[in-house]
Amino acid sequence: MTKQQKTLIISGLILVSQIFIFRDYILPFNWGQIKVSGLACTCPDETVVNGHLYLKSITPDSLKKYDLDYSEIYVTERPVTNFDPMGVDLYIIKGTVIGKERVSKFDRWNPKVKIEYWKEVSFVTALCIKILLLIELLIFGLLIMKRKTV
Repeated sequence: MTKQQKTLIISGLILVSQIFIFRDYILPFNWGQIKVSGLACTCPDETVVNGHLYLKSITPDSLKKYDLDYSEIYVTERPVTNFDPMGVDLYIIKGTVIGKERVSKFDRWNPKVKIEYWKEVSFVTALCIKILLLIELLIFGLLIMKRKTV
């Protein structure tokens, strides 16, 4: 095995492991969890950014007969931090659908989710991770192209 092949294998493994570790920040979908952004109004508590299909799949059959709007949800617990007292930043939550609620009798029903776990998604961290991953992908691509030309 040449030095260049070893470099490609090691950098490929590092790249794959980083994608796995930072999947919450870089993947456009998160199976098993829902990415939400809080709302500061008299409407549902959270806007669903990613995870509509997962939310539909965990909805009990007894609630599927209602025309549920999965773009916004009610939650049993609102995340509150010192930097985000209104809970409007991005969060990743895990939970189960326990019911339905609506603002008024003329509005559509929204699922109510019992929160089991939540964590904040920092915009700056997510941006830095995406930029770092893009740089690494470019370097990896250049290494592969260099190998093909040699």
